[in-house]
Amino acid sequence: MHSFGYFMMAFGISLLGSLPFGMINLNVLATAVHRGPRPALLMGLGATLIEGFQILIVLFGFDVLAANTTLDAILQWVAIPIFLGLSGYYFTAKPAKAEGEVVHHRPFWRGVGLSLINVLVYPFWFLWLGLMAFPVEERSLWIWLILGAVAGAFAVMVIFTLLGRVIEQKSEGLTRHLNRIIAVIFLALAIWQLVRLLV
Repeated sequence: MHSFGYFMMAFGISLLGSLPFGMINLNVLATAVHRGPRPALLMGLGATLIEGFQILIVLFGFDVLAANTTLDAILQWVAIPIFLGLSGYYFTAKPAKAEGEVVHHRPFWRGVGLSLINVLVYPFWFLWLGLMAFPVEERSLWIWLILGAVAGAFAVMVIFTLLGRVIEQKSEGLTRHLNRIIAVIFLALAIWQLVRLLV
């Protein structure tokens, strides 16, 4: 796969991972609704830029992991129960309310701070790098992966900013449908990973 292919794959993965209501996008949503698009986008920009640095850390860690084929094989098998667990979680999750804090001062740095404490990004990308069979030894591809991931996450921030009022008003229904879609995607990924390993 060429560099743009990894960019698009990272874009899609990041877009999927950023869609469910969470600490960052809810604050972006609340700020967009009550203060307007500019501070909301600044907060989203701060959060997504930090995610780029976090993925860089994951890439260095995955580089070490890739040198040990035993650990890499274990990671491939561990992905299956993780995906099944996530699928079950999203199928049964209750619709969330679009409730976030309105950021009044320094939204960019608030986004940075929120992203720094979001430690789930590390196992998320460790898992996906394994599933992508990302050629971590080709460091020229790292920048494409990081740019794709940052662009995907920021695209969600733009969506939450532009559609803030609609998302806030219809949050319960949107979350219910979104959870089911994501649950099906994770179930399909678990099946695909199992077939890939067995075949």
